[in-house]
Amino acid sequence: MPAEPHNYHSLAAQVAARIAKEIQAGTWIAALPSERALAETLQVSRKTVRKAIAPLQREGLIKTGRRVGHRIVGAVRPVERQELSIGLLTPDSLDQLPSHTTLWIDELRTLLFERGIKLAAFSSSRFFSRGSNQALARLVRQNPQACWVLTHSNAIMQRWFFDHRVPCIIAGSCPKELPLPNVDLDYFAVCRHAVGAMLRLGHRRLAFFVNESQRGGDLESEAGFIDAVQRSDRSDVESTVARHDGTVEGAWRVLARLFDSSRPPTALLIAKPDIYLTAVTFLADRGLRVGEQVSLVSRDHDTFLSYLKPTPAGYVLSPKTYAKRLFAHVLAFIRREPIPHLDQRIEPKFVPGRSLAAPPGR
Repeated sequence: MPAEPHNYHSLAAQVAARIAKEIQAGTWIAALPSERALAETLQVSRKTVRKAIAPLQREGLIKTGRRVGHRIVGAVRPVERQELSIGLLTPDSLDQLPSHTTLWIDELRTLLFERGIKLAAFSSSRFFSRGSNQALARLVRQNPQACWVLTHSNAIMQRWFFDHRVPCIIAGSCPKELPLPNVDLDYFAVCRHAVGAMLRLGHRRLAFFVNESQRGGDLESEAGFIDAVQRSDRSDVESTVARHDGTVEGAWRVLARLFDSSRPPTALLIAKPDIYLTAVTFLADRGLRVGEQVSLVSRDHDTFLSYLKPTPAGYVLSPKTYAKRLFAHVLAFIRREPIPHLDQRIEPKFVPGRSLAAPPGR
């Protein structure tokens, strides 16, 4: 019989325990999925899957044939203690996520570990695309979790979890019609504040530069930006929401349209730190000096921004603070306690920088 899950130490042994556990739970009955499918589901290499299957073959749980694959022929001893696990779902692997996201994930993992709770990460863009229903159903069925934390998610994915009553917490925002617990920055307040700071310095031509993702936080940001302009007592303010596709080339094209116009903006609020870099290089290519001829404000923070000159003005939130808010939601789920406020909003700190200054001639 396979050893108990907590007796395994190597990665292959952990995967073997996981496979045995899923067979016990009835996830796979007659045969295992292909090695490629197992590798994708378990987020390991095919080589690790093969190493994991070997001891299960020796112990008589799995029998492998050239044409029949890995057949399930033995019984698994019932698992005496089910490990409590929280699923984290991301579109990209952890090493490709923004550093701020990676930092709060690490902090959340630590907080959970201290309570004896495992954080299991799953990443693939196919879960976040249209037509992802089958992929999500298979993921949730094969990887049961106490609840799921969805980061960088869109309304399509959130709707699926809501309709299928799969417990989840949104690390971000969600539409008002989806009453799911979510934790995010107060982007509406952030963008209203940014517009006010620009106006006070004398800027009258403003632009909000944002990805066309239509994610909740971006929509709230647009609403805050527009609300601040409309509430301004200045009748000469010109503003635009400039959307791009998230690529360097796409952002460059939209910036070119903005600055080729007869009345280009003198101040830009930029949603993503990486696109802030794109804007800096674009302006340098045009011979425009940041902070002197064009002002920039970064809506989101990343550690690499601190290496730029002039120092970027923007909004900073500690990853630990964000992780603690998510952790409180997770504990409420586990304890079956009601969550008093589904929409949790955190106000980040505004950090002044020399990238934001009065426009030329002021």
